[in-house]
Amino acid sequence: MILANIPTNVITGFLGAGKTTFIQALLKAKPAHETWAVLVNEFGEIGIDAALMQGSDSVVIREVPGGCLCCAAGVPLQVAVTQLLAKAKPDRLIIEPTGLGHPQQIIKLLSSSQFQQLISLQRSCCVVDPRNLLDTRYTEHDTFLNQLRSSDLWLLSKADTWSENLDLNAALAMLPAELAPSALFRWSQQQPLDSDLLAALQQPRALLASQQAKTAVPAQRALANDAGFGLGKAFNASDADETSDDFDASGIIFKQQHAEGHYSYGWRFSPAWIFEFAPLMAWVKAQDCERLKAVMLTDEGVIGINQLQQQLNLSELDDAMESRIELISRQPLDAAQLQQSLMACRWLESYSS
Repeated sequence: MILANIPTNVITGFLGAGKTTFIQALLKAKPAHETWAVLVNEFGEIGIDAALMQGSDSVVIREVPGGCLCCAAGVPLQVAVTQLLAKAKPDRLIIEPTGLGHPQQIIKLLSSSQFQQLISLQRSCCVVDPRNLLDTRYTEHDTFLNQLRSSDLWLLSKADTWSENLDLNAALAMLPAELAPSALFRWSQQQPLDSDLLAALQQPRALLASQQAKTAVPAQRALANDAGFGLGKAFNASDADETSDDFDASGIIFKQQHAEGHYSYGWRFSPAWIFEFAPLMAWVKAQDCERLKAVMLTDEGVIGINQLQQQLNLSELDDAMESRIELISRQPLDAAQLQQSLMACRWLESYSS
């Protein structure tokens, strides 16, 4: 039986803002006796975020690749939420739409009568790297603005990497005047999540809407206390939403997509593929793309790769069933050449396994 009135948060944000990392922090702050479910929707066709996010016995993660949750019909969302709640019977549900998606459709559907007895929609949150507010590629991008507009509170992310010259007030002033959240926080990797932030996320959205209807939009966007994040637990591959696609004769699945002005190129490699760490890292660093994510089986262990433009972060993962890698670019790329050069990074020992 599916439990009723499950507290639910929608965590949105543009590519590379830090949504997955923030959700990792929420999972770390989860009460030990509770079970949480996470529904992850990625722009690309090869699911990777669930493996990077890391699940556990008390965290059930389902991944829906292809950016389809934000479609107006809402059928993929209805099916995914219903199935996940039936499987996990969670105490809380977190939904992470793709960084190129329009969350208004998700929030509208979750607020509709068909979900009233199933979930209790709480505050939605938009994770924002404030340095992007100085870049017109973001501040003039409809999807970016719609994500801010649809969110109840904003998280200004990556505070530990901000330059001393970053003027937050000036950056926020670059946004249209009508964009103002009910609460504004900042957070850093070096700090635990702030209790005020956790309390803000647990406020029902219906109550929030009622309060906002009675008050004027604040003239100034004031920061609340700092907040931070931590790391999650080991990924349970059985929790990921796997497709029924078959590997080709080389043990590879390739998928690509073009939408919202971006191109995605993704590969899955069968478990027989082990990559040599040094050539793989050289390949990753050579890619001229907006975003690269991967979970790779290498001769030096299982490696999580998260690259935003030229900023590269690596993490050591406990386990993974197979290697997956995906690039997102604003320009079309030569997929055949990318695959050929990636295959050349294979560890020689894996050929005989």
